[in-house]
Amino acid sequence: MKKTRIPVQLVWAVVGICVLPSLLNLLGVDFGSPSQTLDAPLGNTTKGEIIDVMHYTLSGSFTHTILEWSAFCTAIFTVILSLIHFYLKGDVVTLIIGVALFSAGCMDAFHTLAADRLIQGVADNHNLIPFTWAICRLFNALILLGGTSFFLIVQPRKWKGGIGLVVVASLLCGIIAFWFVSICAHSATLPKTIFPNSIVTRPWDLAPLLLFIFAGLVVFPRFYYKYPSLFSHALVISIIPQVATQLHMAFGSKELFDNHFNIGHFLKIITYLVPFLGLSLDYIRTYREQADTAKQLKQAMGVFSSILTESR
Repeated sequence: MKKTRIPVQLVWAVVGICVLPSLLNLLGVDFGSPSQTLDAPLGNTTKGEIIDVMHYTLSGSFTHTILEWSAFCTAIFTVILSLIHFYLKGDVVTLIIGVALFSAGCMDAFHTLAADRLIQGVADNHNLIPFTWAICRLFNALILLGGTSFFLIVQPRKWKGGIGLVVVASLLCGIIAFWFVSICAHSATLPKTIFPNSIVTRPWDLAPLLLFIFAGLVVFPRFYYKYPSLFSHALVISIIPQVATQLHMAFGSKELFDNHFNIGHFLKIITYLVPFLGLSLDYIRTYREQADTAKQLKQAMGVFSSILTESR
């Protein structure tokens, strides 16, 4: 079982990354994007100065886009590795979980495109961003729980769906994600999700928080013990930043692009990065095992050749 566990140093590194922003907050560091209003006297400024003012005004939105897109790109790398892993080993378990992570990443990507108005809509961003964020996190938790629970019930060797069913399921998840975000973007009235004067500032983020806690305590550990691998163990470890992300959003963030908002979005990148690192370590281990096997075979062939030579 030791060979299928993430190195303890990496686990502590993940814990340290999750705790570090809060410690830096105690030292006075603020990770929020400064909110500026567009109040420049347009008649007395040049075109270049107006563009600069607009860039400073939109700095929070730019930061949000970079963080979200980084998470989506990491999900792309993970699903590519899982596809390669499937074709090399026929491991459908890793493929399904990789696709689930990618589907969650697609939901995040559509959420970002809507926030940046690349998906056209009429919804106010102050309602659209936090509402679609909460739905994306709920989708993330549900699809990961669904993927892992599926293999706790069904044995892979009995599964006859094939790669075609995986592709169809992935496209279906992507269509559903785009459809839902598009509906939200075109809705003139969205539910209020931020309550800055409450203890729970974002109550909509409690549902994914509870689901991730349930996954980390019950589902993912069972999935790991049934299918032990570095990737499935990394999925368990990824619950640490998942829960940390939700804590920052549900109990900390009071407005768009504030300190806890940006920390939560940064930690979400780690939630995608940990499974990617687990799958990468699995590749490294497989390569080393193959190299050791080839070396032992070469040594055995050398000994056999020596015996044949002596017998002659």
